[in-house]
Amino acid sequence: MSDESNWLLITRLRAAADAVRAATDPAAATAAWRSADVAVAAAGAADEADIALPVMERSLADLDALLDGWATRRRPLSAWDQAVLKRAMKAFHRRLDLTRGDDEVSSSRNPLTRGGSSAISGVRPPEKYSDDIWALLVAQGRLAEAGDGVLEPTGR
Repeated sequence: MSDESNWLLITRLRAAADAVRAATDPAAATAAWRSADVAVAAAGAADEADIALPVMERSLADLDALLDGWATRRRPLSAWDQAVLKRAMKAFHRRLDLTRGDDEVSSSRNPLTRGGSSAISGVRPPEKYSDDIWALLVAQGRLAEAGDGVLEPTGR
């Protein structure tokens, strides 16, 4: 369902940190840190010291501080995450524009009138992107929940 390039580094690092905390043996902790290494490398963040060092040094405290900085927006998200969010917003706006356009030219309107503009203000987000991406966009205030899985742009 979702494209391999449509994932968030913050989500993968949070999952790795949770797995390290839950690990009952050193092998499980090592596997969790290895998955964090893979995520950092796949996101192209291996050269960004503030992201790569906590993972390389296997410092859970530093990784938690990084994740907390991202969650509270004191620190900007990684370039990877920002690019994914930008693509998701473009896909959302494309779907909204298509839905509005379809509503405006629907056969239920009188063809002899000028027609009216669509009253549609939100749509279900594209399934190409995972729920954590849409939740982050809502948390950032760029989208708002309208109920029943429908999201609306906030104008930010």
